[in-house]
Amino acid sequence: HFGINPLAIIRALYSNITNKHKIGASTITMQVARMMHHKSRTVKQKVIEIFQALQLEFYYSKDEILQLYLNNAPYGGNIEGFASASFKYFHIAPSSLSLSQIAYLTSIPKNPNRNRPKVNRDINSIKNRLIDRLYNIGILNKKEYNRAKREGITINITPLPNKIPHLSVQINSGTKIKTTIDLSLQTKVQQLITKRCKALEKYNIHNGSAIVIDNKTMQILAYIGSQDFNDNRYGGQNDGVIALVSPGSTLKPLIYAKALEQGIITPLKKLYDVPLFINGYQPTNYSKTYLGEVTATEALQYSLNIPAVELDRLLGDKSLYEILKKINIGSLNQAKSYYGSALVLGGWGLPLINNAELFASLANGGVYQPSSYILDKKYNKRRILSKESTYLVSNILANAPRVEFSSSWEFIKDMPKIAFKTGTSAHAKDMLTIGYTPEYTVGVWYGNFSGKSSKVYRDKYATGLYTASPTLFQIFQILNSKTWFNKPKNIIKKKICQDAIKIGECKNKVIDSLIKEVIPHTPCLAMRAEVLSYLIKNQTIESIESLSTHKCYKQWTNYKPLITSPINSKTYTFNKYLPKELKKTALQCYSFNANSTIYWLIDNQTPIISQSGEKIYRYLTPTRHNISCLDEGAKIRSVTIVNQEL
Repeated sequence: HFGINPLAIIRALYSNITNKHKIGASTITMQVARMMHHKSRTVKQKVIEIFQALQLEFYYSKDEILQLYLNNAPYGGNIEGFASASFKYFHIAPSSLSLSQIAYLTSIPKNPNRNRPKVNRDINSIKNRLIDRLYNIGILNKKEYNRAKREGITINITPLPNKIPHLSVQINSGTKIKTTIDLSLQTKVQQLITKRCKALEKYNIHNGSAIVIDNKTMQILAYIGSQDFNDNRYGGQNDGVIALVSPGSTLKPLIYAKALEQGIITPLKKLYDVPLFINGYQPTNYSKTYLGEVTATEALQYSLNIPAVELDRLLGDKSLYEILKKINIGSLNQAKSYYGSALVLGGWGLPLINNAELFASLANGGVYQPSSYILDKKYNKRRILSKESTYLVSNILANAPRVEFSSSWEFIKDMPKIAFKTGTSAHAKDMLTIGYTPEYTVGVWYGNFSGKSSKVYRDKYATGLYTASPTLFQIFQILNSKTWFNKPKNIIKKKICQDAIKIGECKNKVIDSLIKEVIPHTPCLAMRAEVLSYLIKNQTIESIESLSTHKCYKQWTNYKPLITSPINSKTYTFNKYLPKELKKTALQCYSFNANSTIYWLIDNQTPIISQSGEKIYRYLTPTRHNISCLDEGAKIRSVTIVNQEL
């Protein structure tokens, strides 16, 4: 036939209309069409199946259609596909089945609810009916027939082995592949995730996931999607390896690596950890404090937010956004302006697998390559960072002070050298740690698929360091990776000026690790109004005039004042029943002028005098206001706000 049997369809239609015994009319091809959609058996759906059957016959051979049928046919319960049934009922591959076993399995799809072993115990009669028919139509000879009739088959139903359930969901039904998964490692990592989730339940943390990658081949060795695939209460069938989760601070090493190769920093070069205002947004550190001047190494090891955001700003068109865009990270689907500083601080979604691949690129000398769980399948490589900058960053991450790890001491006391970075999202919804050695990269995440916060998100323990790092350390103990990176020949030792911004003669000179032929420099943009205010308040300089010999001095003195409060175009809402003293608007402005006196011009009122960086408060009526900050150099910046009372 050509996919349908018109006579059978007419016969079935007549039988159904006359209310006689209902008979079927579907060919194998039509059944394949129905399996593709699992729709209800209506007249409309039957017509659709007929047309799809004709299409299948046009594009596929009879053997290919039969293979599609066997790979998708129902075999009782939730078993689909001939191969699954073979393993489920006989515990062997289809190629090892006897003729009798094949005959029985082939008979099940005709009526799976009646013919499956749990319902019909007389399985030998079922297989014998097909054996008789095959003999009668000449497919089996006498010898084959007698042997098949004599053979009794037995069924021993046990659960199908499924060590990689989340990956199994991704693999098309009926597809036969060889995976890269190390089953021994997979089992051990799954046990670690499950055990850790049990310990974290009291903090309202119910799920976790992990991935282990071989850096040389980029093969996935372990893939844990959740703490228990069968846990319906907490969404165990969700896949935490590919789910969008906040990366927290984990991507900061990429920014530092790029800044190192651009010469903006060296490991011991100092950065400013002082208040920062960007278009009305003020990022803060996790501790809500500022450390002032810190080295680049300290800033990364302590995961300070301000230096990371500032470095990303100074990188311009070589920032984190451009790095991620270069390798087509799928979840990065908006313009750069859409993300702003949130990209640096984890205010977006990145799958754990992509995060781990990015860290594997650090291990592979700056070369990025997607991972794979299919043996012999490889993707194209692309360089995103230099091997010199990734080497320096790897050493910074591996040599972080271990004081913070007292709670995890049992896991790290015998730990080999590991470069790792922790990350924690807002309200501790996502807590993760990514780490690597030359051989392996490991990513671990804990949180809730529901998006609910940890009960202790205001606690110091609600971090990737406390929740995820212990598991990461345990996995590396299993991997037993003890090698470290060889120093690239272009890494040299040289004396540098450590000052964040050189003021007159260099005050701090140190021997540092540099990338040969990369000239360290401080961009003029590094001098922000907030930094100038910090330097003056700490008596490092008297005024901007103290920097008159600096190459950037002329550029700095041309900067307009920076209004950090109020925020331009924002509407401020106050309770109308509150007294005026509680409805005041904060005014703060930083000037680059030598004289730090500034003048506030609010609408047409008398100017208000304050100092650069000083925060003052004034009551403003509930209406629109034009507010300007004028410095002694006659440079002015303005904002417009609306105050309203409800």
